[in-house]
Amino acid sequence: MAVSMRASAVDPGRWFRRFGAHTGTRRRLICFHHAGGGPSSFREWQRYVAPHTEVWAAAIPGRETRFAERPLYRLDTLAMLLADVMPLDLPFAFFGHSVGGVVAFEVARQLHERRLPLPQRLFVSACCAPQLCRREKSRASLSDAELLHTLQSYAATSKEVLGHPEYLQMVLSVLRADFNLVDSYAVPEGCTLRLPITAYAGTADKHITPTRILAWERWALPGFACRSFDGDHFYLNHQRVALIDDLLARWSHHAAMRFAGANT
Repeated sequence: MAVSMRASAVDPGRWFRRFGAHTGTRRRLICFHHAGGGPSSFREWQRYVAPHTEVWAAAIPGRETRFAERPLYRLDTLAMLLADVMPLDLPFAFFGHSVGGVVAFEVARQLHERRLPLPQRLFVSACCAPQLCRREKSRASLSDAELLHTLQSYAATSKEVLGHPEYLQMVLSVLRADFNLVDSYAVPEGCTLRLPITAYAGTADKHITPTRILAWERWALPGFACRSFDGDHFYLNHQRVALIDDLLARWSHHAAMRFAGANT
């Protein structure tokens, strides 16, 4: 893929939003949001990272600045498009929450398949391991009432959304597509991707059991770690600072160990 086609520090393009810009940026944290969410979920993260770390978030069709575009239903297609424009000019790590964790994994898998640079670490949050994603019946086939009930079970529905039927229909349309990304996903046979992985979870998350989180170890290099925070599926809304501090500390420690290993 030609370098000119890739997102850069100057122009994130349509597929990414950059929160904050620093002339001394040395690494990039690229984030992937939950089902029904958007890149603005990570707007505040730049406030809590060191000046040399830049926060980017994937901006996929069907929401926020791309609301007029049809959402994508296939994860392999979405990941291919993201991999095509992934900024590779600086070291980077991936953070994915809920559905975003599997999106991050598949993007990394496609980068690996193309023999392109990989994230230094994969951080996944409130997300089952990719080999456990596929469902016999995708949630995309649920009725509006069933889908709304599912959304409410995640405590992710605001009164403002419920009070505007037209907006609610747009949200449900995006949610169907996002659920189908993972519900129809199967890790391609023979996948050899292995990454340093840290998995996070909320202690009161009713949707993601410890077993489904710990199964991420299958794709991890030695040193897999898992940490929980008080809270439900969206624990990160209340534990943002603690989560980011832990993430950055693990990322920096990993980078330091790699540097030390390269110089011994």
